[in-house]
Amino acid sequence: MNAFIRIRDDIRRFVLSRELLFVKIWNALVAFVGLLCISSNFGHYKPISQLWVSIIISIVCAFFPIQGVAFVLSAVLFVDLASLDLGIALVALGLVVIGYLVCAYFRSKNTYNMVVVPICYSFGAPYVMSLGAGLMSNITEVTSIICGSVVAFYLHVIKSNVTAILDETVEVNSISLIKEQMIQNKMFWFFLAAMTAMFLVVYFLRQSSINMSWIIANVTGVAVEFVIMLAGYLLTSQKGEITGLILGNILVLIVGVILNYFVLDLDYSRIEKVQFEDDDYYYYVTAVPKIRIVEEDKEIKKI
Repeated sequence: MNAFIRIRDDIRRFVLSRELLFVKIWNALVAFVGLLCISSNFGHYKPISQLWVSIIISIVCAFFPIQGVAFVLSAVLFVDLASLDLGIALVALGLVVIGYLVCAYFRSKNTYNMVVVPICYSFGAPYVMSLGAGLMSNITEVTSIICGSVVAFYLHVIKSNVTAILDETVEVNSISLIKEQMIQNKMFWFFLAAMTAMFLVVYFLRQSSINMSWIIANVTGVAVEFVIMLAGYLLTSQKGEITGLILGNILVLIVGVILNYFVLDLDYSRIEKVQFEDDDYYYYVTAVPKIRIVEEDKEIKKI
């Protein structure tokens, strides 16, 4: 056990000592993966779908804050969708703008979730962001998760109907797609419910005073999301999606364990309960010590 803690602490110190470098690498990686997702799922505007273009844009994005990376990805997505259909691109842009306004109203800081959630959705694991936000963020981030989920599902609908959109003999527009395949689609509402419920369950359990709250929040949040999505797939006769749901949830659990390992370092075996008072109140405090390994003093003796 001590070996794992030492490894974690060494990794922490290494990352913190080079924080700016790792932030740039992370931003570039998010941009590159996002651009690959756009080109692989859509790729209708060939000049920006080239690999070398994605690499150059990613390198530039390394020097942007993560919100700037989200803006660049949104712009690239709009250009790509505009080459497919201008109306569809304008609706996508409208959803993103409305999402930003909603997040601003509720003072959500992690607005980049509206871009990262669709990226994770393309990998079949959008719930990673709901779990991560619930563990690491404030309650106001539920707005960015919901808005990102709406954008992700809209892009999924567009991807599923590309053939019909390109077929000039078939009349398809963004309004009909939103009405028939989102508003009237039960899975859209199951998906929103699963993402929202997972965030809320994880957030409130993580905030609770129970032992191992992060681990319990992780497992319970995944279980709640899995049950909701499973019910949706069964009710809509999409049993073929259950395998992907299981694999996606396994990935979410792994991410939750990794976050718990690197972020939280509490030793629940040494909980202390403290009671004291002042002139106005009695205080009952439960103190959970952090895991610390005392470094051994090494003496070098010269012979």
